[in-house]
Amino acid sequence: MPVEDQIAMENPIALEVVSVDKRFGSVQALADVSMQFRAGRVTALLGENGAGKSTLIRVCSGVHQPDAGEVRVSGKAERLQNSLAAKAKGIAVVHQEPQLVTQMTVAENIFLARLGSRGGTSLHRRAGLVAEAERLLAGLGLDKELPDLGARCVGLSAAERQLVEIARALADDPHVLFLDEPNSSLTRKETDRLFDIVRRLRDRGTAVILVSHRLGEVYEISDEVIVMRDGRKVGEGPVDELPKQKAIQLMAGERLKAALDLAESAPPPPAAGAEPVLSVRNASGLAFSDVSFDIRAGEIVGMAGLVGSGRTEIIRAILGADPLFSGDIRLKGRPVRFGSPRAALKGGIAFISEERRTSVFYGHDIAFNLTSNVLDRFGRFGFFSPRRRRAFAQKSADEIGVKADNVDVPIRTLSGGNQQKVLLARALASNPSLVILDEPTRGVDVRTKADMYRLIRTLAHERGLAVWFVSSELDEVLQLADRIVVVRGGQIADSLARGPEAARVVASALGEKIEDAATTALASDMT
Repeated sequence: MPVEDQIAMENPIALEVVSVDKRFGSVQALADVSMQFRAGRVTALLGENGAGKSTLIRVCSGVHQPDAGEVRVSGKAERLQNSLAAKAKGIAVVHQEPQLVTQMTVAENIFLARLGSRGGTSLHRRAGLVAEAERLLAGLGLDKELPDLGARCVGLSAAERQLVEIARALADDPHVLFLDEPNSSLTRKETDRLFDIVRRLRDRGTAVILVSHRLGEVYEISDEVIVMRDGRKVGEGPVDELPKQKAIQLMAGERLKAALDLAESAPPPPAAGAEPVLSVRNASGLAFSDVSFDIRAGEIVGMAGLVGSGRTEIIRAILGADPLFSGDIRLKGRPVRFGSPRAALKGGIAFISEERRTSVFYGHDIAFNLTSNVLDRFGRFGFFSPRRRRAFAQKSADEIGVKADNVDVPIRTLSGGNQQKVLLARALASNPSLVILDEPTRGVDVRTKADMYRLIRTLAHERGLAVWFVSSELDEVLQLADRIVVVRGGQIADSLARGPEAARVVASALGEKIEDAATTALASDMT
């Protein structure tokens, strides 16, 4: 019997999309898309930001209704009116940006859909939810990752929030599971644990659809690959018939090559020796102590370290989001001690968080999101000028390369990569001396990543801004940073220029192995 026929018999079609179209205004998000997802198989859904992957997931999970075509569940055409209807049919989604009720407990968030039908959350009920959550997480192997199930989610880290989202999706034992960038906030160890769960789900017959820009990891776990570009399916096949290089070519083709060429042709950084824009001496805070480093104008400093090493806590303390216990902080030679991120912004430091959900105003358009920090700029003689604000936003969006018809478009319709560009444009609107980026390319495709690298290099090397970024990706740190500061256990372990020695030091800090710096490249995690 041919292999294809054997797979069809052993792995029936759990979910099928047939000739689906979806349009948002002038944007054709999906065009005549047909694809199948089989039970007991892991299918990688690949494509650049804006390729249509997220729209397809929303159509399959009842968030959007198709303009044409249909969705079939177990062979039967279904009109999924909303996400609850999709969930009732066994379709679950793990979102890239966790959608949690932060003032509720971990256990309550895991079983959120059940609370309304079970009489609220009395103390007795909460205890029962915790016990049920303990059993669920133990079965998934996640019990040690989320130890306090009675704690409110407001204090969870990004990785912990993602794990709660995953547990909630699995609580209803779905037949079809979409994982939209599920490991973008997870360490390699946590990713391995997630993939163990995915394998168990596959083995018991769940159809798993994985969306991720980390192709090296995708090809570890997937059985099938489907590639999308510009709202269409452009390739599909088993992983051994559609290798990574071919998938990359289908995803972007010559556009990818052009983006990589632009990223690699950036001018070198200026000579060292200038006075620091930011000088930190003997700083101590919630998860770090005795930290000292400098960032100069025209320099890109990458801060590397494992999740929990203290990197983000250092940023938060300097911005005034967390207390700074001791130390001397100077901005352009002036002693500073900010009481809040807003005060830091007024003082000349712009910050872009790793989580877009906390920074993007999803109910507003691009213009509002881009100018929200500088609205006073568009007032004159007591009158606010929407025309001036829109003109400024359009010019800024064009300069940064935001892909949209105009700045009146709702920001929620943009891809994650384009939303990230809007946040970068917002940060630059305040004319800062220092830009801080926490995981600047989290969840974006390789071409958008190349665009971001080119923009960041231009800001530093041509416009003279000081840039400080934090990243968990080895390749990103080695490709983008002029100088690398390694954080380990809440202290500065090393500070060194990019090069072979830096590659080895940073790889060690991130728990990875690398034979030679020459093996790292912008797309090395995808080739």
